[in-house]
Amino acid sequence: MNSARIKLDEFRPRRWLVHGALAFGVGVFLGLYAPFHFLWPLGAALAAGYALALRRLGKSPYVACLFLALLLGLTRCSLAAHPALPAEGSYAITARVTGEPQVRETDGRVAVFLRNVRLPGEAGSFCAYWTYWPKEPEQPLPLDGQTVSFAGRVYHPMAQRNPHGFDFRLYLLQKGVQLGVSGGEDIVLSPAEQSAPRSLLLRLRQGVRARLRLLLGEDCALALALLLNDKTDLPEEMAAGFREAGVAHVLAVSGLHVMILFACVTLLLRRFSPSQALVTVVGAVLLGAYALLAGAQAPVLRAAILMLYVQFGHVLRRRADRLIALATAFSLILLVHPLELFAAGFQMSFGAVLGMTLLGDRMGHLLRRVRGRRGKVLRAYALTLCASIGTALPVSWYYHRVSLLGLAVNPLMIAAVTGLLPLLIALVAVSLVWLPAGLFLGKGAALLCRLITRAVQALATLPLTSVAVPRLPLWAMAAIVCALILCTRYVLLRPRVRVAFCGGLLALTAALLLLTQSRDVRYIQLSVNSADAAIIEDGRQTIVIDTADYGGSVSDYLLSTGRRADVLILSHLHTDHALGLNELLKNGVPIGMICLSTEALVTPVSASCLTVLERAQAAGIPVRTLSAGDRLGTGRVTVDVLWPEKGGANPKADANDFALALRIDLDGVTLLQMSDVTGAYEGYSAQPANILKVAHHGSAASTAARFLQRVQPEIALLSTRRASDAVLERLAEAGVMVYDTSERGALTLTVHGGEARIQGYLR
Repeated sequence: MNSARIKLDEFRPRRWLVHGALAFGVGVFLGLYAPFHFLWPLGAALAAGYALALRRLGKSPYVACLFLALLLGLTRCSLAAHPALPAEGSYAITARVTGEPQVRETDGRVAVFLRNVRLPGEAGSFCAYWTYWPKEPEQPLPLDGQTVSFAGRVYHPMAQRNPHGFDFRLYLLQKGVQLGVSGGEDIVLSPAEQSAPRSLLLRLRQGVRARLRLLLGEDCALALALLLNDKTDLPEEMAAGFREAGVAHVLAVSGLHVMILFACVTLLLRRFSPSQALVTVVGAVLLGAYALLAGAQAPVLRAAILMLYVQFGHVLRRRADRLIALATAFSLILLVHPLELFAAGFQMSFGAVLGMTLLGDRMGHLLRRVRGRRGKVLRAYALTLCASIGTALPVSWYYHRVSLLGLAVNPLMIAAVTGLLPLLIALVAVSLVWLPAGLFLGKGAALLCRLITRAVQALATLPLTSVAVPRLPLWAMAAIVCALILCTRYVLLRPRVRVAFCGGLLALTAALLLLTQSRDVRYIQLSVNSADAAIIEDGRQTIVIDTADYGGSVSDYLLSTGRRADVLILSHLHTDHALGLNELLKNGVPIGMICLSTEALVTPVSASCLTVLERAQAAGIPVRTLSAGDRLGTGRVTVDVLWPEKGGANPKADANDFALALRIDLDGVTLLQMSDVTGAYEGYSAQPANILKVAHHGSAASTAARFLQRVQPEIALLSTRRASDAVLERLAEAGVMVYDTSERGALTLTVHGGEARIQGYLR
């Protein structure tokens, strides 16, 4: 007992930075949800003073320092996550363009990042995300460094509005952007004659990109991702193949790329017999330049800091502690960019290194007796396995899949990238000296890129390459992390005690997950702007009604909860109701059956919706048509089709008029889903219901007073940005309580024992 206590006392002081980094990270996590308050820095000052007082008294300031780190993280993140913003509205805007503009292929919308944004009547400047549609196809795009003036609308980016949905506000804040700007009337660029980006780094990046495209032709996509972290040329099919094969990590510049680059530099300098200090200084300069060239993202910064930490340890003839090095990188990155903590790349990068650090030595200890080439191969696979374990939780959280094949092929992929990356660097360098030689070498590099890509695509087609995994609650993920830490040598407990603690913790987590699963019937009206998407849950059975124009919210929810769309009902083939099927197919959401109105293909519909429907049919998903009198159902949910009548539409009719109107019985609570049915036809579906899903996003052409008298709903659900004042007045006169997704986010109706409870995601 005394020896264990001595070891523990020795362990804690040597890892004080690790514990401080953890406390700082906890503070950053809390800062996302806690707005800035003067108590946070005040508490940090008091904790610092208390730590100094304890130090002078000869007592340990350990706990005070941890509390100080936590409050510093809370202060730093709350300031970054909750900036003071100007009022929304129309402004005459002046700003400076930064970075490269992006043009969306689907509709030609231009997206630009702005800095030094100045608004009339507002002190200070902001950074903004600007989107607009050019008036003319030939209109020149803004360039980095230009000053732009225009009339636009300023808005506050939306935070997460749906369960398991995308947080657009956090995404922009991670890039240092506080505002959104839309529109572009009377755009004036200055200087008008500028023809290239002002940033030297951006010009260099564009030059390397153009050179690789010249040397490699159509096979440059993999090279651009490996060398520059640039995925603009990467087809979605190729990216999906890398994800399915479990080797997508090589497409993000991280520790592997930095290690290869530093090894190349070391080999070149070794010919001149330099000192270790010179190697470290040259390596630091080159790594810093490469980090900037690759976008200065968290994985490459983390790798560069770790590499330099190790090298400076060699210079000072001190053994580098990997945990302290990781904690240093963690703290430095979060100190500058605290919101990176919530980014997938940051979590997977640190998770991989943490897995190799905490579990790698344990694996090495188990394989210490295996020598020779066999031992090296086994240890390489063991490190890959540890890295995969470290990234498993963030990968399952963000991508909802865990690759099994990646465990086997990762060492081979790392070997291929280790050979390809120096070749690409040499290729660019040779082409700058003599272009014909670069073109000749480019043929070999292009062939190697093609072979790697085809091999990955072939691996991705194998059965059971990856397994779908639902998103675990944060508390369950924390319990799993604790169980993994119990397996490491950093926990000073006896093996039997560790096994008992680990087994008990995992068993308790599994039991709580089973007990906390909801068995109620639920109807979820997702918040998708002025579009429509809803999900009905009855135990493990799921019915989806419409997918909105972008199906990310639907697919994220289904994948995060481990559900399949047993039945997907598309009320009509307008983009704001059906085009989101594209994301469901692309993200691999299992769909049992698609249901359409019998009149869906008779009336004029969107060509893009027809295209995605054909893709679904080509994928083998059966399509069934419905009309008045048809019924669908699960154990406690019944869906009756009220409209349209079969054969009632003609080719010149409006598709909204013949959209599906559904009466849904949710375990004793009735909901009338009116889709986009207009006032001329809504009378055919007017049946009494407890809840009304208001037609056509609250349009004045629907939901007449006579219709409300016949339905007599108690609650109305609105899926829109802005409902008609006339409809809101009619609902108020009828005594109907209105719940609007624009104000409350996703609306969840939970039914238990014939009683309903409705709750908004935001409030």
